[in-house]
Amino acid sequence: MAPPALFLLALSFLVVFFYDADYTARPSTTQRYEAAKAELENLRQDEKKAARRAHWESLSADFFSVWQDDASWPNRPAALFRAAECLEELTRRSCAKADARKAISFYEDLAEKHGDSRLADDALFRAAKLRAAWLKDDKGAQSLLARIKTRYPRGDMLPEALALEKTLLASAKGRTAPEAKQVAGSDSRQVRETSPGQEAAPPPAVSPPPDRGPALALPSPPAARKTAPNADAANPAKDLSQRYEAAKKRMESLRADPERSCRRQAWRDLAEEFLRMGQKNRDIAPKTLFSAASCQESLALCSARKADHLRARDLYLRLTREFPRSSLVGDALLRAATINARLRLNTEALALLDVIAAQHATGDVLQQAEALRGSLAPRADTPKAEEARRPRPAPAGHVNDMARQLGLTVRTVYIDAGHGGHDPGTHHNSVLERDITLKTALALGSLLQARGLDVVYSRTDNRAISLRERTLMANEANADLFVSIHVNAHANTAVHGFETYYLSLAGDPEAARVAALENVDSDHRLGEMQKMLADIMLTTRADESRRLAGDIQKSALSFLGRKAYRVRDNGVKSAPFHVLLGATMPAVLVEMGYCTNKAEAALLLDPAYRQTMIEGLAHGILTYRERLLKLRTAQNSLTQSDADAM
Repeated sequence: MAPPALFLLALSFLVVFFYDADYTARPSTTQRYEAAKAELENLRQDEKKAARRAHWESLSADFFSVWQDDASWPNRPAALFRAAECLEELTRRSCAKADARKAISFYEDLAEKHGDSRLADDALFRAAKLRAAWLKDDKGAQSLLARIKTRYPRGDMLPEALALEKTLLASAKGRTAPEAKQVAGSDSRQVRETSPGQEAAPPPAVSPPPDRGPALALPSPPAARKTAPNADAANPAKDLSQRYEAAKKRMESLRADPERSCRRQAWRDLAEEFLRMGQKNRDIAPKTLFSAASCQESLALCSARKADHLRARDLYLRLTREFPRSSLVGDALLRAATINARLRLNTEALALLDVIAAQHATGDVLQQAEALRGSLAPRADTPKAEEARRPRPAPAGHVNDMARQLGLTVRTVYIDAGHGGHDPGTHHNSVLERDITLKTALALGSLLQARGLDVVYSRTDNRAISLRERTLMANEANADLFVSIHVNAHANTAVHGFETYYLSLAGDPEAARVAALENVDSDHRLGEMQKMLADIMLTTRADESRRLAGDIQKSALSFLGRKAYRVRDNGVKSAPFHVLLGATMPAVLVEMGYCTNKAEAALLLDPAYRQTMIEGLAHGILTYRERLLKLRTAQNSLTQSDADAM
């Protein structure tokens, strides 16, 4: 009897020992919380990681798990507060209402479930700020502030709650996104935590408010003001000037960022910030108003929306009305005229240019205004425009208009950087099509200009242009060649290679697929397309486009081969690309490679590879021109039989 009893006792001891060892090997709740806190501080310091949603959501989930898993842990309110705080940080970066709502729910849960915690009034105040700033729910925010006043009248959040309540009551128009960022800005206040051996204490009877600054960009109530002198507060003009310069730097940084430069909210926030600065100080109001208009114009160039363009124009004109003696009036008139011209409001544009000529006859503004005046096409409803549309007989001894249309005189090349603005194009393996095509187009244009050709670009920055407008611009510029630059993509990541297209019916299913991909944003109707294709097939322009495509394909691959780049030759193909419809000159579309293929994407991101390919593209265009120059010389030698021929 004794031996079995001893065996069972020993077995029980071993079970208890190993269970306890396994249990103690797991991190305690306090250790998990402290590890999450350390990760939060690291995330705040790492701008690259902080820009990613997943990190904030994961960290919030870690804090929430700490709160949820151990109901006996005394510091649970702090864990829930941190979970909400992570989502609040995410909201400032994402500007998404859904993130704000989730943060609010966590803060309100803390106040509801841990009403005796020292963090309850903080949570209510944070939730109120988020409701007012991001949801524009003033009524909900005021209800939360009222709870602070009634439940925590001696709490240290009361002064700030009163200040925010006063601001909300005084605000009749609601807040914009920039104000939201100020209202929902992070507090310098540290989260109050209870040590593991203590129970959470109720709010202290009297606690002086910590120095956090005002909830909004407004003076705090007397009770919350600092008594110590502040250099910036003593010199608000200097502080505002510093803020203006900082905002200008952010504006330039935003323009240079291909990823963020088309985010509507970013431009609107910045424009609103400039406008608020001008309201506070009339001395800098002209330049802040001009900067706000510039932000709005950058947004318009990206969105390609008429309403955005008109809003930018109106801001420029507002400057001229409110500050007629400002040195920026001439520039504002020129920008407004440029926007009118962009919208084809030529009469309005010319009227503004007349004002510049009459009132701002000095400086470079007048020179730019005259250049803009010369570029404006006649209005479609004027006799001059009607006369311009009538065919003119070709002068004796010169190549006729059809020969020019076919590229027999190549002087101007129109280079189209595919996609842009709100249309990013394809985006795989870190290749953003609208960015790569713009860099390639500008570099190609520079090479051609160095060889004596005139170059016209569809865009020189990150803006949206419709497919129809691109060909209209080429026709208005009297371009002799049209070259559109693109990056390809395919569901099969093994597909790769370089290919050049010309406008015609698709010769194979793959060409039809690529055409469908690039035609997504077209506004041409079926009837228009059929008519244009019929015109193409009845002329020899398609033949010239095919020859141009062949020269470009051959030269680009030859240049790449010389540098030992192995690129598959996918050949010259025909397809009905909408961007080429309506062009009155030989037109081709170059697909530089497949960004869905990792190896080819890496090449497209390599400046040395792109430069080699660009040199090949330029050589192909020049080869085509040289061949046509020989053809023109031969044709002229045959047509000069008349005694009066020149």
